Amino acid sequence: MEAERPALRLLRPIQAIPATFYSYFVVGGIATVVDIGGFMILTGKYGVPWFWAAMMSFVVSVVVNYLLSIRFVFESGVRFRRHHEAALVLAVSVIGLLLNEAALWVMIEMAGTGRLPAKLVATAVVFLWNYGARQNFIFRAPR
Repeated sequence: MEAERPALRLLRPIQAIPATFYSYFVVGGIATVVDIGGFMILTGKYGVPWFWAAMMSFVVSVVVNYLLSIRFVFESGVRFRRHHEAALVLAVSVIGLLLNEAALWVMIEMAGTGRLPAKLVATAVVFLWNYGARQNFIFRAPR
């Protein structure tokens, strides 16, 4: 039996990631630009406190993410009726908002981190939560 080449061994974990993750990464990237951009504009130019700015920009990014996700990533209306699906997305998003605010609080208030680095860390945490929850509990990947 021939030994497996090291390059193939490295590719195996990459191949195990569902294709929807890559699509969601692009959609999430667009929503992230909306979220971080809104957050930085609201806190910088308009002087909105970080807590409220994070909440406002997050809500707008959730709407962008949902609309793009059902168009390009997940098959909508398969596991649940659309209104149930929307309620589940709202529930996942509320948990994501709580994670976002908690991560920002720890980073900004406890660790003294700047707004942008704190928002980047919070966004990464919420991205993983959102993808996992949507993929496993709400949507089914398109065929």
